[in-house]
Amino acid sequence: MEDKISKAFEHFNKEEYDSAIKEFSVLIEENPDDPYLYNNLATTYFRMGNYAKAIESFRKALEIDKNIQGIYQNLADVYVAQNEILQAINELETAITIDPENPGPRYHLARLLIGDFRYEQAIYELEKVINKAPKNIDAHYDLARSYFQVGNYDNSINEYRTVIEMAPNNADIHYHLAIAYEANEQIDEAIQELNRTIELNQAHFLAYKQLGVLYAVKKEYSASIEKFENYINLISNPEEKEEIEAVIKRLKAMGTP
Repeated sequence: MEDKISKAFEHFNKEEYDSAIKEFSVLIEENPDDPYLYNNLATTYFRMGNYAKAIESFRKALEIDKNIQGIYQNLADVYVAQNEILQAINELETAITIDPENPGPRYHLARLLIGDFRYEQAIYELEKVINKAPKNIDAHYDLARSYFQVGNYDNSINEYRTVIEMAPNNADIHYHLAIAYEANEQIDEAIQELNRTIELNQAHFLAYKQLGVLYAVKKEYSASIEKFENYINLISNPEEKEEIEAVIKRLKAMGTP
C-alpha cells in the first residue's frame, strides 16, 4: 500500500492529476474505510478545479470519520474558491468544535473573516489563537492589521511592536507600525519608524513618500523635499512624478523666506 500511495503522490506532485486520481481511486477500492485516501482524492480534484467532485470526496471522508479537523479545513478552501464564504465559515466552525484547543482551524477562520472584512470577529478568533500559540507571528500581524481596520490604533501599535520583537529586520512591519503611529497622531514615532524602514530597505519608496508628507506636516520643508525627491527617483509612473514635482515646487515656495 505504501508504494501505491507514494506513486499517487508522485503523480500529484508532478501535477499529473488524472493519473493521481486513478491511483487514489484504486487505493480506495482496496481500502474503502480510509478517510485520508478520500481526502487525498478530494485534494486532487480541488487542484484540478473540479469542486463538485472535491466536495463529494471530502464528504465521504467525513462520513467515515467526522472528527478529522483538517478535512473540514480543506473543505472550507473549496467553498472559498467558489466564493461560498458562509459555508466555508460553517465548516471551520465545525472543525473548531472538535478540538477548541487546536489553534490551527481557528486561525484559518480568522484569515477568512479578514478576507470578508469582518474584523471584529477576526479579532476575537485571533486573540484566542494567540492565547494558545503566543509565538505565532502571523497571528500577531493579522491581529495588528485587524485592530487598525477597526480604529483601535493603540492595540494595533502594540501588536506590530510584538511582531517587530520577533522579526526586527522586517522593513514592511516597521512601515505598517509607522502608519499606525500616524493614524494615532504620534507623528514623531511614525517618522522614526519610517526612517528605520529605509535603513532596512533603501528602495522602500512608500516610506520616502510618507516621510515627505510627515515632514511637511511638521513644516520641516527641506527634509520633506529631500524625501519626495528620493521617492521620485524610485518610481516610474510619469503622472505620479508630475504630481510630486508640483508638491515639491509648492514646498520650496513655502520654505522661501
